[in-house]
Amino acid sequence: MSFSELGLDPLLLKSVLASGYENATPVQQQAIPAALTGRDLLVSSHTGSGKTAAFMLPSIQRLLVESTGKGMGPRVLVLTPTRELAQQVEKAAITYGNEVRRFRTACLVGGSPYGLQLKRLSQPVDVVVATPGRLIDHLERGKIDFSRLEVLVLDEADRMLDMGFVDDIKAIAARCPKERQTLLF
Repeated sequence: MSFSELGLDPLLLKSVLASGYENATPVQQQAIPAALTGRDLLVSSHTGSGKTAAFMLPSIQRLLVESTGKGMGPRVLVLTPTRELAQQVEKAAITYGNEVRRFRTACLVGGSPYGLQLKRLSQPVDVVVATPGRLIDHLERGKIDFSRLEVLVLDEADRMLDMGFVDDIKAIAARCPKERQTLLF
């Protein structure tokens, strides 16, 4: 099945095709249309199966509709268990959102300059990709606002739980608006 059959906006299709992708993987074929309807999802799939595109493309498509929320915080929050995965996911978001006007991301991970992260958060941001520990740090300092948040993604959710992030994830989810889409991958 081609990406053009999944209900994606032409701007996103252009970015996907420019990235060299033509056909959707099985997980993308099932998850993208369901996520586009706004449903919460629990998806299990192997590494390398295209999960990042399966949650990122519908999340970015949501950004094409103007936000009614006030503030500068993210509309999409992606939590990942490791710094390396967070950086990969942010890179994918930038690739897929390449054609979206004024598309901004921030990657909040340990080992990266705190000042640069604060600078990113001082401007309106569309997608934040973060590890739980660093995000909790920003939350406790009052540096991030979830009033505009529409989508919460837990990437490699099982791994985050295995790594002991249960309490952090609960604390983060409790600060998110109750009316949101939740995607567990």
